[in-house]
Amino acid sequence: MKHFLYLNWQSAKQALLKILRQPFGSLLTLLMLALALALPLSLYLTVSSVQDWVGRLTATPQITLFMELSAEEADIAAVNSTLSHHPKVKSFTFVSKGKALQDLEKRNGLTGLDSGLDGNPLPDAFVVTPAAMEPRSLEMLQKELSGLPMVEMAQFDAHWAKRLYGMVDMGKKLTWFLAAALGLALVLVTHNAIRMQILARQDEIEVSKLIGATDSFIRRPFLYHALWQGVFAALLAWGLSCWLAAVANPAIREFAMLYGEQVELRLLSAPELAVLLAVSAMLAMLGARLAADHHLRKVEPK
Repeated sequence: MKHFLYLNWQSAKQALLKILRQPFGSLLTLLMLALALALPLSLYLTVSSVQDWVGRLTATPQITLFMELSAEEADIAAVNSTLSHHPKVKSFTFVSKGKALQDLEKRNGLTGLDSGLDGNPLPDAFVVTPAAMEPRSLEMLQKELSGLPMVEMAQFDAHWAKRLYGMVDMGKKLTWFLAAALGLALVLVTHNAIRMQILARQDEIEVSKLIGATDSFIRRPFLYHALWQGVFAALLAWGLSCWLAAVANPAIREFAMLYGEQVELRLLSAPELAVLLAVSAMLAMLGARLAADHHLRKVEPK
């Protein structure tokens, strides 16, 4: 076990030194890999930042329950009790028909509006704030509340919520598509880089096989070389995303302030950075493994 760990340590150290000894060529490869990672990463941070802002919105869609004009206090108490214990209702406000009429008169600068009418024509109402903002959940809650006793109509406008969540959902799908496409590009770039290294060291590999070296022994340096490339490329992509946030945030904050909002691009958290490093390293090692296995099957000692 100690010998195995020592061999892996030596391979990892030699692969790192080889990258450091060729800074210009290594930097070009790393920049290409970093750009492939930075595009989906930046889109992911943008979408997640927008989603965080959506979650902080105070303009939550509200469902208004209009009671029938013949509703009595017992009916209103029953609806009040149902809303108080409903898990999908965050809060609600009862607006009596008297208060609704007073607000209408105040808003329009009128008085004695009901003097010429046969009683108050406005119904009692409940203004309900849902606990969730997803359009599908809102529609289901509206249908459920419209079936409460003596509720004549449950009304709300969810078109803006549908559009907003549709845009966020489209951004998520685009992020995953870009991540898959550029992840494949990372594998292919690493595959080609390792293939060129194997071709350059073909004679050395043949001699190693001739003296009994196993495929895993020959493959190990290439895997560690790809691992370091993946880690450094992920760190560069993280740096590019930080730079993008630093450049874009002042303009985003200034624009958001015009609408009384506070929005900015967030940075990767420590767990997200760890996932990025692990995924990048694994994809790079996958490309190296495919290239090494393909050429090792063809390389035979002469």
